[in-house]
Amino acid sequence: MTLRVEHLAKRFGQNSLFADLCFEAAGPAVLWAPSGWGKTTLLRILLGLEKPDAGTVSGVGRAAAVFQEDRLCPQLTAVENVLLVLPEGRAARAGVEADFARLGMAGEALAVPAAKLSGGQKRRAALLRAVWARADSRFFDEPFTGLDPDAMARAAGLLKERCAGAPALLATHDCAAIEALGWPVMRLDERPLRQLR
Repeated sequence: MTLRVEHLAKRFGQNSLFADLCFEAAGPAVLWAPSGWGKTTLLRILLGLEKPDAGTVSGVGRAAAVFQEDRLCPQLTAVENVLLVLPEGRAARAGVEADFARLGMAGEALAVPAAKLSGGQKRRAALLRAVWARADSRFFDEPFTGLDPDAMARAAGLLKERCAGAPALLATHDCAAIEALGWPVMRLDERPLRQLR
């Protein structure tokens, strides 16, 4: 599946966030642009949560996302939050717990309600929920916020494995995260759209 963005434009009042934006993504990529450019708005448009003023989006299919807010069910544990998106539910528990351990979460951190988790632990739960979801495309808005360098490197390694071969767009300013992922970087504030690597 290929995600296609054609002649997309978005304005808020007199402020034009972007105009005539065109790109394709058949695999993972990092979206880069200066602060205030509209990366979060672009991801919301791709997810169908916001309408563009012009242009079209195709090839999204079923989407999974990590938002800037964690959006977890606070009364459920981290594992239960991930299992919510899986049709097989409890049958996937061992695999989900193994991924949490890989990201440095185990024991008590997996037994308490999400409301009691640290910011970094909540980010890991939100990230795994998006990775485990049955999706055709994935969108990540600053997904490594609140993670220490070791946890970020582990999370980047997991994304590299699980997001290969399908559209996955990750918006971030974090140079260490961009380096750890090794994904192509699309600079959104230049025309024509330039792929940095």
